[in-house]
Amino acid sequence: MHKVFSSLITIVALAAPVAPAAMAQSLLSEPQVKSPVVSLEGLGQSTILSTRPSEALAAALTRDPTLTAFEQSKSTLRFEGEDDVVNLTFLLDPRSVAAGGDLVLAYRNAVSVMPETSVVSVMVNGAPVGNFPVRSPSGFSTQTIAVPTSTLRAGVNEVQLRAVQQHRVDCSMEATYELWTELDEQTSGFRPHSAQGSNGFASLRKVGRDARGLTDLRLVLPRGSGAAALNRAAPMVQTLALALNRDDISVTVAETAGTGPGIDLLVASDDDQASLSVIRSDTPHGLSLAPGGDPLRHTVVLRASNAREIPNLVLNAVQGPLKPVFDSGIRAQRSGEIRAEASSVYTLADAGYVPAPFTGRLFRTRFDMVMPADFYPAEYATLDLALHGATSPGLKPTSQLLVRVNDQIVKSLPMRDTGGEVFSGRKLELPLRAFRPGRNQIELLAELERPADDACVFAERDDSVPRFILLDTTEIRVPALARVARLPELAALAGSAYPYAGTNAVNVHVLQPDAGSISTALTVLAKMSNSAKTPLLAQFNFGPPKAGAEGNALVVASRQATDELARLGPNRFPALSGQIDFAPALESADPIVTSAINLPTVATPLAVTSDPSALLEAFRQTTRDQPGGNTFSDGLSVKLDELYQSFRQWLNYRSSADQLAPAEPARKAVLTQRPNVSGDGVVTWLTADTAFEMREVAQMLSSPAVWNRIEGESVVFDLDANTIRSTKPEAYFAHKLSDYGPGNLRRIAAAWFSDHFRIYVVLVIALMAVFAIWLGRLVPGAGVRSDQ
Repeated sequence: MHKVFSSLITIVALAAPVAPAAMAQSLLSEPQVKSPVVSLEGLGQSTILSTRPSEALAAALTRDPTLTAFEQSKSTLRFEGEDDVVNLTFLLDPRSVAAGGDLVLAYRNAVSVMPETSVVSVMVNGAPVGNFPVRSPSGFSTQTIAVPTSTLRAGVNEVQLRAVQQHRVDCSMEATYELWTELDEQTSGFRPHSAQGSNGFASLRKVGRDARGLTDLRLVLPRGSGAAALNRAAPMVQTLALALNRDDISVTVAETAGTGPGIDLLVASDDDQASLSVIRSDTPHGLSLAPGGDPLRHTVVLRASNAREIPNLVLNAVQGPLKPVFDSGIRAQRSGEIRAEASSVYTLADAGYVPAPFTGRLFRTRFDMVMPADFYPAEYATLDLALHGATSPGLKPTSQLLVRVNDQIVKSLPMRDTGGEVFSGRKLELPLRAFRPGRNQIELLAELERPADDACVFAERDDSVPRFILLDTTEIRVPALARVARLPELAALAGSAYPYAGTNAVNVHVLQPDAGSISTALTVLAKMSNSAKTPLLAQFNFGPPKAGAEGNALVVASRQATDELARLGPNRFPALSGQIDFAPALESADPIVTSAINLPTVATPLAVTSDPSALLEAFRQTTRDQPGGNTFSDGLSVKLDELYQSFRQWLNYRSSADQLAPAEPARKAVLTQRPNVSGDGVVTWLTADTAFEMREVAQMLSSPAVWNRIEGESVVFDLDANTIRSTKPEAYFAHKLSDYGPGNLRRIAAAWFSDHFRIYVVLVIALMAVFAIWLGRLVPGAGVRSDQ
């Protein structure tokens, strides 16, 4: 009880109030049929050049130890289209500010970019410091830009990079999607002219990234450690992840310190002699920084007199030396992100958008909107976009503005007036069904072609005359929302760690205590705490959940362990070792696909599943089209069901391809969420064939390009193709209803009927029939003349 209470105090201290690439396709015709598979290639990695692994290794070997890394992950270090902006931040101590330094930008670009006219302009803290041409299609080239000392400041420095790119030979709208330039996250940053002074714990935010492009956070534990050591370290792991203010943290567990860029975390308690073996005997009590042997690496040590003291030491650090780190990082407003609340109005300025006249053919800007975890998306209201902007004369009448939400086009505004238009609050209604609880990406695109573009003569192009401007006073109006939490929904977990964030402890079960599975569990825990912006009360256990256990749980297991659990049950599951297995997990994957407990199956063969509901569904699928016994009513029922499914796909922004059973990956991992059998809470399962593949999926989840895209009931990770595929549940269950007001209940009812419109149609027809019967009985007896 004391541990939970102390951890709760830590959560309250950290939970202070806080003030965030669209797929290339032509927009001139019907949108292409989009597969439910989301490829991660191109999100921070070139899809044309294939030299990234070798270049990453070379960068790791020649890394500059004096380079201060940018805080943003590699998925954000990419320019797309004709005009794009990337905002970056880095930290400096007072000594480095006084000495000045250089901005180092290693970049490469698509071969289609015209080097004569394409340029990247650089601003630091609002002041221009230089520019350079874009001309490096064959590999990374490094540009060094001197930054005046008067421009720099102690603490967080902001860098704005704007890339203006033109195509070499093609003037079509589709060609703009071939334009890209990306930065190398490992060799880009700020290089001070003098050795950096000690800046306390803020110096941790300067750490570079490893060869995988991730921020490596390693928990060092002595051999023989068990679940108790993990429970002691879990609050500090999450606190350190929050202090770093990065969304690409990868947590690993090992018995030795790491090498290369990263942070080693050591947690020791005087009442545990084994834990003292990983720290120096003269280490002071409390949180401290220790010298390390690798100049690219930092070491953080937390030493306590006993295990019960650790939460209070973490709290003292949060309120003391870590407070300025939190205030300037995780608690500060994040550029490009709006955390939406019901019945609120925001502007593009709140998302960090800076207006500027646009001279190209395809304007685009994007930002993230984080919706509440208990938001019910349905057709009961619209999120309105009040547009403020203008177009110039001379555009083609085919010009239009499009709004994308989560890679789906949900609204278009034709701009047919060739004489130019001015938009003063022009309202675009965005359907709430296109959004989801948690993080949503909104993208505004404007197609702006002129007749002269058809000639494609670059010497005659006049880019001095702007074609479009979008003002930052454009409003995003969030309506009153139906507030009821629906599960399963992995998007809510990724967006705000729902339903795991709160005062209730989260039970983390690792079925096999190998280092790979434990590293994956800690990585997911760190990602959830970053989403919630506060640590979670986590309790680690080795083995499966007990039968009838209540509350929310996270289970990490290999497929072999889940098969054994399905066969034996939790009560007969064999006892596990209480110690962490640090042996490298290099075993090969089992090619045989077997059953999994409580996991959804996609196109599961009838002979290999042991789930009764899956067997029944597989049987129905295999016997549905068998000849014989079909009547006219059966055929009509099938046709009506097909029409219903087609309408439902359109209503939920799904394509017909989403319903096709894709081929199962040869090596995969599955993240799924199911209601707890006790009826209280949910259980989230993460399974892979082997512990080695568990580490691979942990690396994928560490990337925000993956974490921000998980949604629905289950996500399948193709470890070979580096893709993910989400599956939405057929039915939800209400997890929590906090507002019982009539307004919220009315919106929930309207939302429910929009999801179950067949019941709505039947109810309307029934009411019409009742009204007709009543009217038929009333009219004959009304107004009849009588001769009496």
